[in-house]
Amino acid sequence: MKVLSPQRMARYDEYSITTWGIPSAVLMENAGRNTYRLMKERYLSGGERIAIVCGRGNNGGDGFVIARYALMDGFTARVYLTAKKTDLKGDAALNMKLFQSLSGEIVECTEKLRSVKAGIKESDLIVDAIFGTGLSKPVGGTEKTIIDEVNGSGKPVIAVDIPSGIDGNTGKPLGSAVRAVHTFTYAYPKLGQILSPGREHAGRLTVIDISIPSFVENEVGFDGQVTDGEMLRSFLKKRLPASHKGTYGHAVVIAGSPGKTGAAHMASLAALKIGAGLVTLIIPETLNPILEAKTTEVMTHPVRDNGKGFFAVDSFDEIVSFAQDKDVVIMGPGLSQNEEVMKLARKLYREIDKPFVIDADGINAFQGHTQLLKKRNAEAILTPHPGELARLIGKTPKEVNNDRIGIARSCSEKWGVNILLKGAASMLCTTDGLMFVNPTGNPSLAKGGSGDILTGFIGGIASQGYSLARSTLIGTYLHGYMADTWVENHSDMDLLALDLLTGLGDAIEEIRNGTDRIYIERSL
Repeated sequence: MKVLSPQRMARYDEYSITTWGIPSAVLMENAGRNTYRLMKERYLSGGERIAIVCGRGNNGGDGFVIARYALMDGFTARVYLTAKKTDLKGDAALNMKLFQSLSGEIVECTEKLRSVKAGIKESDLIVDAIFGTGLSKPVGGTEKTIIDEVNGSGKPVIAVDIPSGIDGNTGKPLGSAVRAVHTFTYAYPKLGQILSPGREHAGRLTVIDISIPSFVENEVGFDGQVTDGEMLRSFLKKRLPASHKGTYGHAVVIAGSPGKTGAAHMASLAALKIGAGLVTLIIPETLNPILEAKTTEVMTHPVRDNGKGFFAVDSFDEIVSFAQDKDVVIMGPGLSQNEEVMKLARKLYREIDKPFVIDADGINAFQGHTQLLKKRNAEAILTPHPGELARLIGKTPKEVNNDRIGIARSCSEKWGVNILLKGAASMLCTTDGLMFVNPTGNPSLAKGGSGDILTGFIGGIASQGYSLARSTLIGTYLHGYMADTWVENHSDMDLLALDLLTGLGDAIEEIRNGTDRIYIERSL
């Protein structure tokens, strides 16, 4: 599913109006009418009192359309306007007058704030139509007071296009922001609805068709895509009856150090569980007895170490020789930040001409050495969390999170590698300039080891002949999907990393068969 910035969405609207000839009033009517239709189907049974809080712009105009249809259906629908009636212009003013022509009641919040608060408390359902996706400055004054009142009411809130107060580009609250149970957005999802914390404010997200023709994508472009089951089904391969373990590749995992053998175990087991034909864990020889006891299906290949369980630089030739005929290298889980290990990791990356999946301490190895990430013949992906990426570029995690898309894209372009920036709504920026946002996952993944499983998933899929970009899309989606499935049946507190492997085959089959859960709904 394509995703747009507010600025690009405005260009879609302009193209549809000026080039395709769709009147702007028709787009607004389609938006409000279809929002009301779905809202009625899902949240209204008859007799409810509806408070529609409208701003002065087009978002408020959408709210007036909703109010008109609710009034015509016999609901008690009262509009609370955060501006003066005379402030409304264009299509918003037109729909306000249509609502008034039905004797619809409008309360100007600027003068009757006490009655507005009372009306919100007395309502059964609130429609938020104050600000749209173009908001760019902090919310204050009357609007802030109303938003705080709406959030404190305890009533279900339906957001029109985007929860008011959310930045449509970043998902950040601009001061106060509405918390909705359901957001109905128009034509395409917007970045601010799928990036955290915007996606938490949006609640359930439904995309409504308002008659913008799909070919506009080819004329105006798009900002990214949201991964979904439909996308994965377009490139997931079927296994042939005559296939064998060699068909699905051999993944090499370079991982482990004292106290961190679990990371090596989890990454290699995840690679095998997700379908790699063979997985070999390269491990410092001192630690090999531990890993041989922990692993059964995964093979181990012990190499010389320093006698203390850390990889040694003099194992370089042995590792390179072993990896030459393998399909993908996974490097990083539990490596440690031992100086000699970091040096070895950089050297292996430069000399082994295979696709690399780099995580954890494999990423840390390039702190101060990011120039070494460039100019490899084989592709690579780095899978940092914000702290790891911040260390590579000399910023703070907060700075990274404040510009997740911009920084991830910049690093991918500068270093010539794919970047999966993990976190709520993990995003993949590819070397060909594409950006994908992952909608799956929840706070149960905030636990040690979950990243090692994800790394193994990506490498295990890549060993089967998928590009690293597609491997990352599949692996990240499944990783979060498994966590979502767990929380449905358990808790968001008790998930252990290896639990992400339980039921993995069922999840894959749900996606293949089209019976997987839908994260962003499309509706006509």
